[in-house]
Amino acid sequence: MSTIAVTDQTRIRRRPERGAYDRSVINGIIDEALVCHIGVAVDGQPRVIPTAIIRIDDHIYIHGSPNNQLLTTLESGAPACITVTLVDSIVAGRSGFGMSMDYRSVVIFAQAEKVTDFQEKERIVAAFVDDILPGHEVRPPKKKEIAATVFLRFPLAEASAKIRDHGVMDPEEDHALDGWAGVIPIKLTAGAPKSCSDLKAGIAIPDYAKGYTRSRIG
Repeated sequence: MSTIAVTDQTRIRRRPERGAYDRSVINGIIDEALVCHIGVAVDGQPRVIPTAIIRIDDHIYIHGSPNNQLLTTLESGAPACITVTLVDSIVAGRSGFGMSMDYRSVVIFAQAEKVTDFQEKERIVAAFVDDILPGHEVRPPKKKEIAATVFLRFPLAEASAKIRDHGVMDPEEDHALDGWAGVIPIKLTAGAPKSCSDLKAGIAIPDYAKGYTRSRIG
């Protein structure tokens, strides 16, 4: 199992037993996520922006408009802090301080590299489609669409995961209280798909849309 080297930025100091640096663990959390949050300083002011994320091998990728302030700042070389969080359960303790959540999270520190090769951009678009909705078929991207989009990659070289999966951790003296304690599992579920109003006649909703799920990976 490959391990990502620990740095001063990625070392888990609070509850270090919850830290994980195994690449397979980190990859699994990223692969299950649809959205990340990217923190960066823009003109000396903090910005934290949500955006879609995918992983291809040992890099993660984002994309967007050339006029996007986040992307232009990252493209210029600004260091980024990228986070992914998956909530697995609500933890109901017997006290306010016993309330918590079980979760899996990843923090990545990296600088962006702009993708310039046209064919690589096409592959990234295909990867985004397959990651967000596996089995969905789309037409090839047009050159003008590729030209109007910025693609950035970040190496997964400085990253760590933090995982809480302990459920209720109330102090022993609270165990005799009358209130309920336990966990409520949380997962992302899809509703019934709806065809768009201008869909060509005779096209049925495909099975991959009917049975869409974002299951835990690994």
